[in-house]
Amino acid sequence: MNADRNAILRALDAPPETVRLFLLYGPDDSGSDALSARLAKAMGPTAERTDFSGDQLSKDPAALADAAASISLFGDKSWIRVAPAGEEVLSAVEALFSSPGAGNPVVMIAGALRKTSKLLTLCLGNKAALCFASYPPSDRDAADIVIQTGRERGLKIDPALARRIVDLTGGDRALMTGEVEKLALYHDAEPDHPAEASHEALDALSSEVVDQDAPALATLALVGDLKGLVSEMSRFRTLGGSLAGVLRIALTKAMNVAEVRSAIDAGTSQNSAFRVNGRPLFKKEADEMTRLLRHWPGETIGRGIVRLAAAERASRGGAISETLIAQELLAVARQAARAR
Repeated sequence: MNADRNAILRALDAPPETVRLFLLYGPDDSGSDALSARLAKAMGPTAERTDFSGDQLSKDPAALADAAASISLFGDKSWIRVAPAGEEVLSAVEALFSSPGAGNPVVMIAGALRKTSKLLTLCLGNKAALCFASYPPSDRDAADIVIQTGRERGLKIDPALARRIVDLTGGDRALMTGEVEKLALYHDAEPDHPAEASHEALDALSSEVVDQDAPALATLALVGDLKGLVSEMSRFRTLGGSLAGVLRIALTKAMNVAEVRSAIDAGTSQNSAFRVNGRPLFKKEADEMTRLLRHWPGETIGRGIVRLAAAERASRGGAISETLIAQELLAVARQAARAR
């Protein structure tokens, strides 16, 4: 079944017994990840979590239903996380739905699925599944997300501060949540002990100068400036910056390029095509988009996104080091350089 945002939030915060699978999909993996974290919180810190990849389930489709029906040795709650997932998990999901017992909820992060996806069609047609698609937020929505995230943690964030957090993180949900959580700890804020966030605290916590360099680093990778990228990554890491954040911003920029490129290739004029998530680009954004389009024709941007998305998912799980992230950014830069 399809769910709107309010319905998926309610269900993840208090998982109904009738829901076996939460299918979180769409181009904003960071948004899906943030939703997945809500289920983790609902299950509690002592809950047992089982992880599968789509590749694992393609080789052993029965494993998902078995894990969903299993009982913890210590009587704790259990849940299952599947990421990344795609069409290869179709048989595993069919087995889950047909299993007579599946008490442990499953959250599946499936990325961008086509409307014709067999996995999506199966889940939309089954009452045991709740489906929700995440898309990168607009600037205004991103600021509202920051304010709401703060409110949930007992932190009052004014619009100007929320706007700064959006700018610092490139609108990435995971990075925005991280900044809000740091502020909540700094101010000792709790839902029953609220506090007001300050600009001074953000200055002290977020290493703003370093964070502002992250979008520029992502652009260097996507335009194939290998020499500049190597030099700036070295300086960035010396100052304490995290390349995982750069990777997320590069992925968002690449998906924006794909959206515009797809519109242009379909015959839309450039002026009309220069829109991202439904909003027109500002002049500075449009100039950068024009530059990026020269390096990423339609047949290669998809491959770049796949590579960046795989590295970004690995970075969230801690399965990839800063050095390996640097290598991935350089690989993408080489691909862009070849298109000059």
